[in-house]
Amino acid sequence: MNTWDLGSNEEHQRLRDLLGSYTLGHLGEADQAMVRAHLDGCAACRADLEEIAPLGAMLDLVDARHFDLPALPPGDLGAAIRDQVAGEREQLESDEVARARARARRRTAWRAGLGAAAAVVVLVALEGGVLIGRSTSPGSTAPTPPPATVTVTEAPPSVTIEPVTLSGGSSRIKIETSGLVAHTWGVELRMSGKGFAKGDVFEAAFRDGTTGEFVTAGAFIGTGRNEMTCNLQSALMRAEATEVVVMDEAGEIVLTAPL
Repeated sequence: MNTWDLGSNEEHQRLRDLLGSYTLGHLGEADQAMVRAHLDGCAACRADLEEIAPLGAMLDLVDARHFDLPALPPGDLGAAIRDQVAGEREQLESDEVARARARARRRTAWRAGLGAAAAVVVLVALEGGVLIGRSTSPGSTAPTPPPATVTVTEAPPSVTIEPVTLSGGSSRIKIETSGLVAHTWGVELRMSGKGFAKGDVFEAAFRDGTTGEFVTAGAFIGTGRNEMTCNLQSALMRAEATEVVVMDEAGEIVLTAPL
């Protein structure tokens, strides 16, 4: 048996390695004849040839002289990367601006509501002052006041307060007392403490266990080191509330308690 025995593994591999050159027509006549003879008796090599034959046109374009040269990126790759980064940065900045505007609108709404409540109190006080002035000023022609009446005020009914432990990451905020009152119309958080940043607006909310969303319970303005007592009420029923939180102006949770 000579070295070209088609039955040897070494010869089979050598001829199989020539299939690419055979497809491109780069073999001499002797090698082409040996490959053709091998293909007649080797089904595996025939299958390989059928697989690589369609690639012949593209393989013929490969220039072996350039194999040792580094690949060069497209000329516009740098500009494309910069444009992509700039677009993503612009989107992030746009999202942050939208969130900041939403927080600002919420703060404005809180302060507008608190301002309206304060205006009502001032208006009532002013009206009381005007009425007193008319009835007590010299030369007043105010009518004779009606006979005095006695009003009996009953003590408010006692309520059941469910203890709740509010906790948070800020060491400045100290909660003295906190508890819940279950009403027929919703749930109420009664809280006293200090350390809420003076002048900042804080909002309380209850998490609806059915939807997972927060339902507002009103807002208050921090009093700094002065102790503060407030009652915060929500239309969510106590049985549906699974968490109570207090958030700062940025929407970050500063106090929370599972229910």
